[in-house]
Amino acid sequence: MAFLWFGTRDQQDPLWIRSGLLLEEETALVADVPDSLQWLYCQMHNVRFRAGDTAGLCLANQPAPANIEWKAFRQLTLAAYSNQRIVISGVTGTGATKQAKRAANLIAGSAERVLFIDCAPGFDMEYHKKYTGSENEQGRFVPGELLELWKKCRQYPDRRYVAVVDNFDKINPETFFGATLWEALSSRKTEIEADGVRYSMPDNFHLISVTHLGPGSKIEFNEEHFKRLGSQYILEPNPRELIAVLEWQHRNGLLDSAKARALDIRENKRVFLFYFIRINELLSKRFGSGFQMGQGTNLRSFYHPDDRGRMQQTVISHLNALKPDKQLTASDFDDIEYTIRENGLMPRTSFLARQLRMLKDTGYLVEITMVAATALLTAFVGYLVYRRRESLIRRYFEKVRQVFQKFEEQQISSEMAARRLVNIKEEVDNLVLKRKLGYTEGMYFMAFVEDKVKRIEFARNVSENFSELFGAFMEDGVLNENEYLKLRQFLQSIRHRIPAETYEQLNEKVEKAYVPKQSRQENTA
Repeated sequence: MAFLWFGTRDQQDPLWIRSGLLLEEETALVADVPDSLQWLYCQMHNVRFRAGDTAGLCLANQPAPANIEWKAFRQLTLAAYSNQRIVISGVTGTGATKQAKRAANLIAGSAERVLFIDCAPGFDMEYHKKYTGSENEQGRFVPGELLELWKKCRQYPDRRYVAVVDNFDKINPETFFGATLWEALSSRKTEIEADGVRYSMPDNFHLISVTHLGPGSKIEFNEEHFKRLGSQYILEPNPRELIAVLEWQHRNGLLDSAKARALDIRENKRVFLFYFIRINELLSKRFGSGFQMGQGTNLRSFYHPDDRGRMQQTVISHLNALKPDKQLTASDFDDIEYTIRENGLMPRTSFLARQLRMLKDTGYLVEITMVAATALLTAFVGYLVYRRRESLIRRYFEKVRQVFQKFEEQQISSEMAARRLVNIKEEVDNLVLKRKLGYTEGMYFMAFVEDKVKRIEFARNVSENFSELFGAFMEDGVLNENEYLKLRQFLQSIRHRIPAETYEQLNEKVEKAYVPKQSRQENTA
């Protein structure tokens, strides 16, 4: 019976497991980490970091507040900062334009030092005249806005300037720049001469090009384009941002009651996350990566279990509107629906199903019987190994949770918690090296532990920053009202990212130190 059960049981989908683990990870939006954003801003502009300063957040919120996943945005911004020229490409909904604008603001340090160019089909030559330059009626060359920006770069060499060219695949970049400048862009030192004036690209100038990834572009970028415009940075659909934005909407009361209740159920979020990732895998493998759908599309609103039919139809309409060689139909979603119904099992992956396919391919009964017996034994041993690995990984997950729980309840210090987590990581690493645990399980576990370590490190840094700020305010032995409000504001900003016990201790410390001005005057009197 055990062999029969095993032979007919489908395998667990790794993506189903990954979807569950993604929900365990702490994901922050840009608005959730103003100090981290400020630190990034200070690094790029070589200015001193001050906790509570929101200059970086203000820049990232221009031209309007945006919900962007922090880690992905930080990576993109650093890439644009490190490379003087870069091409950011993404499918619909990944937020390529939105992130490019905000990265440009941070790099420049001011939205006024960013030149934004939004391209439209058929305006190649007009853009060339406006931004690069053209000859006037007297035959003299008049530099365009882009070349004028280069002049400002030289006037203020201690500042950074950025040009963002959006939808660059909608026009011909060679026509936009003109033959002379386009050819000059192929060399490291871009330099042209027009009407006796020499123009060269300054070192404090950054060029960010934004293109759509997939069908619908007028120009398909190739190596000649990347040679001149910079390396390509591809923005993949971001499932972390998908969930983080929904959680943000939930916290801020932006969902109706039925939607909010659905989002309260963890399994609903897991199924939705799995569906989003699996659909994009389907589109990428069958049609190409440019046919995927980003986290900012209409798919975001279909997380309620009753909305899966609408989600399917939205994907089908999106794909078929792009006129692929083969149409997408509802039957293409059958395997995904099966995995959801069966709580993560993949269809047609059982041992017997695999052997039947092999039998059809070979036609040799004796050889197939031998292969089947060997495969059955191997699968059985593999199952035992899998169960043992599953038991091991669960045990270590529980160890990590216990350590973190003790830290949150302040039974152990942050140093001791971090040290114990490091020891656990080393134990799991040894198990992977000895092949007692699989590499994939080990990587997922390491990511889980790393998240806990970062949270502990964050709590410790917050306590240290608070102590420094509190000490500075108490140098005169008095905590005035302005200082008290600043400390309260600081605590409120980090309240939900540190243990409740730590918050209460810090809050109590502030309240004990603060004496209202009226009380001090009465005591003096």
